[in-house]
Amino acid sequence: MDITKTTFGKLIYGTAAALLINCSALAETVEITYEGLGTATTLEVKDRPDITTGAFELTIDGDNRLAVINDNSRHYLSTWNATVNTYNDIQNGAGKYNNHRNDKTKYSQAGYLFTLLDFSESLSATAAKYNALVNYVIWDIMGSVPKLDDRSDRRTAKQLKEQASGQKNFDWSSTMLVYTSNERLASRELFASIQPPIATPIPSALFLFGSMALGLFGIVARKRINA
Repeated sequence: MDITKTTFGKLIYGTAAALLINCSALAETVEITYEGLGTATTLEVKDRPDITTGAFELTIDGDNRLAVINDNSRHYLSTWNATVNTYNDIQNGAGKYNNHRNDKTKYSQAGYLFTLLDFSESLSATAAKYNALVNYVIWDIMGSVPKLDDRSDRRTAKQLKEQASGQKNFDWSSTMLVYTSNERLASRELFASIQPPIATPIPSALFLFGSMALGLFGIVARKRINA
């Protein structure tokens, strides 16, 4: 047996395992609390109570956000911990509904539909209904939904699903984050927009330069007055 090769193999295996552990440890965890309906509204369905869907109001680590839930259960009405998953995380197998080889395409289709949502703090009844139908189709793509009662709603939902069907490779990396519950048996998961980047602080050196420039300007001004 070549001891050098065996030792080298163990070293490579150990390094790879350490990297995997470190990557898992780096996954961000947040606390999510349901705060209210936001701009969500009801949709009438056949032979079942109306469903409420659209952009719900939540706090994510204390930050007020509007977000959509990706299934039609009501277990989001609570506080829960979640892992923040990016587009790349989902491509690598993360996510509650990413259990089979092509399941990441569901997230791409849902990510496309996410771009159609209006996250304004207040909406007209028509806009709120459209949001609700978009979220309904996201539910349909990720799992299953009851049949809509209104014919016009069914027609709009069908059109939205047809639009999404051609977006199996849609890159939603710049628009959406997936928040996946850390509870082993829970299927709760939501989609929220990526927050705008924090403004880059002005370097202290620039403040110093500004102070020097103002000082020089003051000296020149005084010289002109005394001249």
